[in-house]
Amino acid sequence: MRQKTTAGYRLIAIAAFLAACAATVVSAAAQARGPEVLGFTKHFGVEITNPSPLALEDHAVIIDVAAIRASVAPDFNTYMYGLFDNKGGEYALVVSQADDLDKDRYHDEIVVVRTLPPSSTTRLDCYYTPNRSFQLMATQKAFARGAWEAGGAEAGWESNLAAFRLAHGQIGFYGKLQAGLILKRFPVAGTKPQDWGMDVLDAGGSAGLGGLSLWDGTTRIPLFGASAPQPKITVISPGPVRGLIKAEYPAVKAAGGEVALTVFLSACADSTVSRQDVVIVSKSAAPVVFGPGVQKLPGEIVSLDKAKGSLAVWGKGADKAGSIGLAAIFAPGDLSGIDDADLDRTVKLSGRAGRKLTYWVAGAWERGVSAPGAPGAKAWTGKVEDVAARLLVPVKVEFKAK
Repeated sequence: MRQKTTAGYRLIAIAAFLAACAATVVSAAAQARGPEVLGFTKHFGVEITNPSPLALEDHAVIIDVAAIRASVAPDFNTYMYGLFDNKGGEYALVVSQADDLDKDRYHDEIVVVRTLPPSSTTRLDCYYTPNRSFQLMATQKAFARGAWEAGGAEAGWESNLAAFRLAHGQIGFYGKLQAGLILKRFPVAGTKPQDWGMDVLDAGGSAGLGGLSLWDGTTRIPLFGASAPQPKITVISPGPVRGLIKAEYPAVKAAGGEVALTVFLSACADSTVSRQDVVIVSKSAAPVVFGPGVQKLPGEIVSLDKAKGSLAVWGKGADKAGSIGLAAIFAPGDLSGIDDADLDRTVKLSGRAGRKLTYWVAGAWERGVSAPGAPGAKAWTGKVEDVAARLLVPVKVEFKAK
């Protein structure tokens, strides 16, 4: 059995491979034969299409491993593969990460962060060898971890630009003064200023930045707080391209039958957003209404644009934090309403059993790397709407036999 990695390809250097790929161009010998000189025996093409007139900077592209095997490479091996740009026979490595979502020792997804030009198709070559394995060292720009205190109910995930915490179903947000990873340092007194920044959101009894609720008819069932059903948390990947955790919420009784949610929470390199992928488990074929809550802030200014799929809030953060921004981004077609409670507003989304539904949450801190381009609510709202427009582009991934 091939040796299992915990984060795809990372941390063990293979001299020949890294020597060839540390520079952006493979050596002259490799150019003559291509990446085969590194031990790869097969390859196929990957085409990533951006159909919009928008430039998608540092866009996280998720590649379905099962789709690769079903369409072009039945023997595709995620334990020995590499993605390459091929410019006139000169091959440049594209850093990527393979993740095993269900811990069965088989990777399910490959994630790569790319800038996709407007109305373009990016073409990459994927090389692999069916029955070998190696690990690739890559610069770490994402991380995830479990509880930082013994018996704790929290987990954290981050990119180099933003960090998030799940504790008793609430989601918190850490502001960073500069780019870098911070969660490895915990436990720290997160509510006090540190050299890296601080915990800028005092969630209190609210959902924080994305804590979930379910609806049984008109009755809201919060899935956050010490008295709520607690999710089982698993760290899927500690990076280096995507920090990813899984939260499995116990089934909740509703009029239409029991409903359970499994949520994958992730942050990718060079991104300020947290992506949430939700899988619904229910025996009923009826729609399931659930959604992320966004805490109400003192002195807040709120902007909701249902057509653009964005909710933005700007107001006062935790003590000594100053002003912060919170946001939820969602596909407009998934929206079923907004629940306005005392402590938070919840974006109500309509999903069905067996269908994965994706939305995002984001935070900003006026003193941090995630600050909007100009101070104030107007700038934050504009930034959220701009990010939403790019995240909601239906990027297409196809595979071509070679």
